[in-house]
Amino acid sequence: MRAAQLLEDALLLVEQNFYFLHAGQFFGKLAKSAQFDETLFEVSLVCDNIHTYHFHPKFTKAVLEDAKENSGEVSLFDYFVAFNAFRGICMAMVEALRFDSSFSDFLHTRLGARYEDFFDLLSFVRNVLSHNIHAEIALNAKDYEGTLKRIRRMGRNPDVSFTFVYAYDLPEISPPYEGYGFTCKVNFEGLEEGMEFLEIIPLWELFMVSELCFNLTQAFKGNTASS
Repeated sequence: MRAAQLLEDALLLVEQNFYFLHAGQFFGKLAKSAQFDETLFEVSLVCDNIHTYHFHPKFTKAVLEDAKENSGEVSLFDYFVAFNAFRGICMAMVEALRFDSSFSDFLHTRLGARYEDFFDLLSFVRNVLSHNIHAEIALNAKDYEGTLKRIRRMGRNPDVSFTFVYAYDLPEISPPYEGYGFTCKVNFEGLEEGMEFLEIIPLWELFMVSELCFNLTQAFKGNTASS
């Protein structure tokens, strides 16, 4: 019973982070173009019957000023929202797949031989974004060594190439256009400390991986409800 509840919580976390990712990008766009009344910066949060936390307007203003200064680029707000969502989605998905459950069975069926590659990609993203303290997201050995050992132990190819095309692999989800999908490649044997994460998995691929995690949860829930 506890495992079933934890799985449900993990899948919910995937969904919540995906919604957060979209809302965050919307508010990031708004921050770059909108003019806000000064009174809006006075924000407080009632935590309980005794305690209220007051947020400092100068910090909020600093983030908004950065957004306007980077109107044509990725702002600090955009960056932190997106990468926290990527981390949350991949973390929750990895935890969900650790359970021997109908969800894991569903992914094994849909992904076939690609299942382990997908799991390793998710683990890699989760590890990097959980451990990172570098502005450029430079790799640390602990981000990939465990995954590489796992791949070698299973006798698999460490040069991972994961391709997903919605029309073939997940027809329950209507794609925006024919051939919609992506390919994500990571040569785990070629990774070294100091490599920049976004040179290995570009931003667009991170969005696509996150979207796939969300869509897999939706397809699973839809199939479960109809069975």
